[in-house]
Amino acid sequence: MSNDRQIGIDPVLRTDVLEFLESRKRKGATSDAVRDALVRRWEGNQLEGALEHLQRSGEAVEWNRRWYVLRYIDFEVGSVRLLERGDALIRTGTGGEAGFFVRRRNLKGAMDGDLVLLKRTRGKRRPKSAIQLPEAAVARVLSRRHSQVVGTVEARGQRRWLVPFDPKLNLDLEIEGKRRTADDEFVVVEVTSYPTTGKGAARGRVTEVLGSPSTPGVDVAVVLRHFDIPEDFAADTLAAAEALPEDPNPESFAGREDLRDKTVITIDGESARDFDDAISVERLQDGGFRLGVHIADVSAYVAEGSALDTEAYRRGTSVYYPDRAIPMLPERLSNGLCSLRPEVPRLTLSAFLRFDSQGVVQERRFAETVICSTQRMTYDGVQQILEGDRNEHTQERPEVLELLDTARDLMKRLLERRSDRGSIDFDLPEGDVILDGEGFTVGVRPEKRTVAHRIIEEFMIAANEAVATELSGHEIPTIFRIHAAPNPKDLEELRFVLSELGIQLEGDLEALHPSALQRVLREIEGRPEESFVSFMVLRSMQRAIYHPESRGHYALSSDHYLHFTSPIRRYPDLVVHRQLKELLRGDEPDADEVDLMIRSLPAVAEHCSNTERRAEQSERLLLQWKLVRFLAEQVGEVFQGRITGVQPFGLFVQLKGYFVDGLVPIRSLTDDFYVFEPESHRLVGRSSSRRYRLADEVEVVLKGVDLRRRGLELRLAPKSQLLDSN
Repeated sequence: MSNDRQIGIDPVLRTDVLEFLESRKRKGATSDAVRDALVRRWEGNQLEGALEHLQRSGEAVEWNRRWYVLRYIDFEVGSVRLLERGDALIRTGTGGEAGFFVRRRNLKGAMDGDLVLLKRTRGKRRPKSAIQLPEAAVARVLSRRHSQVVGTVEARGQRRWLVPFDPKLNLDLEIEGKRRTADDEFVVVEVTSYPTTGKGAARGRVTEVLGSPSTPGVDVAVVLRHFDIPEDFAADTLAAAEALPEDPNPESFAGREDLRDKTVITIDGESARDFDDAISVERLQDGGFRLGVHIADVSAYVAEGSALDTEAYRRGTSVYYPDRAIPMLPERLSNGLCSLRPEVPRLTLSAFLRFDSQGVVQERRFAETVICSTQRMTYDGVQQILEGDRNEHTQERPEVLELLDTARDLMKRLLERRSDRGSIDFDLPEGDVILDGEGFTVGVRPEKRTVAHRIIEEFMIAANEAVATELSGHEIPTIFRIHAAPNPKDLEELRFVLSELGIQLEGDLEALHPSALQRVLREIEGRPEESFVSFMVLRSMQRAIYHPESRGHYALSSDHYLHFTSPIRRYPDLVVHRQLKELLRGDEPDADEVDLMIRSLPAVAEHCSNTERRAEQSERLLLQWKLVRFLAEQVGEVFQGRITGVQPFGLFVQLKGYFVDGLVPIRSLTDDFYVFEPESHRLVGRSSSRRYRLADEVEVVLKGVDLRRRGLELRLAPKSQLLDSN
């Protein structure tokens, strides 16, 4: 096979190797035996890479120079989570739950996040605030989480040490080499050696100086390096993008449904630069509606296995920060050829849905199309048109105004239908930081969810469900978006928290229908604690992930769901587009092609879930950092807040209007001796019986800012300390 990376080849190669090792059972196989068995299909260096990947992922391991599928040997594989005193919990399995306890002396130099091979030992240990766990010892470190680390440099005598950007990273790393940096400058350090036992320090060398956080853009660079998110595109990727035309060639319109004379609009944020989805809506004579959702046909330009495709897969998703985006594909595509800009032709893939007057789908149709967007609209602009003074918008085209009125009517019916089936509609307020010209935070404003947002949300959900239903009905292998039901244990905790607020969560927690959670959100609507309860309900749920099987979406109460509407910024959407186009063209894949896709999709789905999680974590971290640096100028001021967490060491309080949490240490509650009651999530004063519990409103003083840990230290304002007991 070719060395070019095509989606599916690497996963299929790993599957081939794993199946061979599976056939060897407890006998295992040497690397040479693996190579001899599979060399006709795969090259030697590819096989070695596959074995290394299987070991890193914990599916197979090498022990005494033989390779085994994990379940045939008496070992476990898991990732290390270090505890404060140096011992560790080991997370095993896909759920990431703690499965073993390892004493510090048995870690063999393993560090936080490392993947390790474990051997069970005798005895059990009950770590503080944890369930009883079997003990184990590390047999070998399979892979290190950190090959490079971001941080600042600290001199201790004649030696220099790295202070990691991640405060949870318990890593002693001595910096070698003569490259000098200022005290506050962030650097990237390549780890050149790790200690082979629990003693000693790692060593590394500075490979990049990022600069001081007071320099514009350094905070973004730090976060990108910390999460290993690629920023610049490789030369071959940029060359492939530059080889594409600025606009579609007229020859590419052949065979496509021509919609250039139709009224089609885009609705995006004011600062959006890429417009990859457009809509058209018509009211039918029978009272029904015809909706068109038109998505940029990225797959027309990004061929599977090409340099552009390889880079898109590697990134998995675009990443969005307050002052910039890190796109999945070069701007030549994302802001040019695949951006549905007004009054220029663009290739699209369209979903046409006909609804009756009640919003029930009557017909689904899909087509490769070409559109010419009539107008670029913004959320604020559409909001003003639909809920403001219509006389102020006489300059708008009549056909656009009619489209918006029809879109609002259809949205209301779709939202009502979705609500009737039990779909959960979260409306969590979030903060949008206001930046100056250099990228520094100067304020925070709440993001508004308007009727325009709801129109796009409902139409995109409808299109995603329609494509998922179509591909599932034809048994086409693809990547679905699934959301499992909440864990009953998490629901039990939620039920207790809600009962403290006088809200009942009714139903069987082992099989709770989403409508039960929907009723809770409706009951709390308009109350001061609405956002807190919404957050708690969201926290009780599992993450939505990508998966090769259609298993439904719990929160949406949908039987079939996937992502179809953003192929310019999400790789799974690009996969879905390719599968849908093959179906439309009648390109029946042969048995080998279907087998290749089925075997490749699990790894592709897992990779995309991981890159999505990485992007979300980096976005949250950067936002937190910007907010904390902004609030550093307001130390000593009083803020309104709400308790969002209660722990033995204190209270977490979210500042109203800033959407950021800080800690009130328990040691600062000097009016009484407070006892933590974990079951009821509260601190109770032993003498006064004063209680601080989840969702309580408090006033706090910003005592200080920890820029290294990106945290806020708070104190209860005197007025809050004197409040009557709850």
